[in-house]
Amino acid sequence: MTNKKILCITTTDNMIWQFLIPHIKHLKELGNEVECVCARTGFWFDELSEKHGIVMNEINFKRNPFCIENIKGFKKLVELQKEKKFDVVYCQQPVGGVMGRKLGKKFKLPVIYTAHGFHFFKGNSKLKNLLFKTIEKHYAKSTTALITINEEDYQACKNWKAKHVFKINGIGVDLDKYKTDEKTNKAEFRKEFGFDDDDFIVTSIGELNKNKNTLMLLEVFKNIDNQKIKYLVCGQGPLEQNYVNYIKQNGIENRVKMLGFRKDIPNILNNSDAFIMPSYREGLSKSMMEAMCYGLPVIASKIRGNTDLLGNNEGGILCNPNNSEEFKNAIVKIYNEKDLANKFGNRNKEFIKNFDINVVKNQLEKIYEGI
Repeated sequence: MTNKKILCITTTDNMIWQFLIPHIKHLKELGNEVECVCARTGFWFDELSEKHGIVMNEINFKRNPFCIENIKGFKKLVELQKEKKFDVVYCQQPVGGVMGRKLGKKFKLPVIYTAHGFHFFKGNSKLKNLLFKTIEKHYAKSTTALITINEEDYQACKNWKAKHVFKINGIGVDLDKYKTDEKTNKAEFRKEFGFDDDDFIVTSIGELNKNKNTLMLLEVFKNIDNQKIKYLVCGQGPLEQNYVNYIKQNGIENRVKMLGFRKDIPNILNNSDAFIMPSYREGLSKSMMEAMCYGLPVIASKIRGNTDLLGNNEGGILCNPNNSEEFKNAIVKIYNEKDLANKFGNRNKEFIKNFDINVVKNQLEKIYEGI
């Protein structure tokens, strides 16, 4: 796929900023012209334009697929297509995926859709699963290439009526960016948060919403007796103030630190001792892959995506996302059993090489060639 005019559609600017910059640059390197359309939700929109040179078009899509604003958004999308005449639609996220495939069908354009984790999944309510699966299956008929990033999603959709269905190794992680041999002063890092040199730091990264299940982790750390085990929470979101209040009310400010949105994730991970992710739903977590680059043992919910990365407890300990006791025991086990933690970490550092951004680019190139 070269010399094409491609429209990349996502619901939010944050999606592009976090995951898609290398993919857009790759498409440009192949000789294509790429523009993006999404809602402006933060600093990401301007930074994508000014720092990364991406042509951005603002349409106020909403994450809720049933919001009336999305009907207005599609009308604007149609006007954009009439004005700029794109050759290919490349869409992401549920709402972006619906908008993109409706556009492709209307203008008879080839459509690439990347599912970063279907909103139907094991453990979700039957009603929601039925609803979201019906929507995805319907729009698969208007999809030239449906790309999945974990085994469960691939098995779910491989027999749908999309023209082609693929599975790739996630969105890719830049191994050169996450180097473990860089000099770091762990004592200074711990001092920043009032931690001792020998404290054991567990880190999580993600939006502070219900799906990420962070409140359960706060309860877990409240109930861990070992005062040497500390917790760093990286991220922002609608439940942030709730968590701040919980930490204060339970007197665990000296052990749990809310760091908000951070741009120094590599430094944080390089100074952590373990990574934790108790989510109810994931596609294939980039933050977990970043943690694996640093050889961290992982404690995570036993759900799709996480099992793709950790195998059968090969890179860490998988727990029931509804069982706080399992997470508590896993944290204490990783702390107490250094050899086991090192075994997990060494496996992760080697295994993550399969998910390097260059591996993913090669997989995508083969898909592009067939369109």
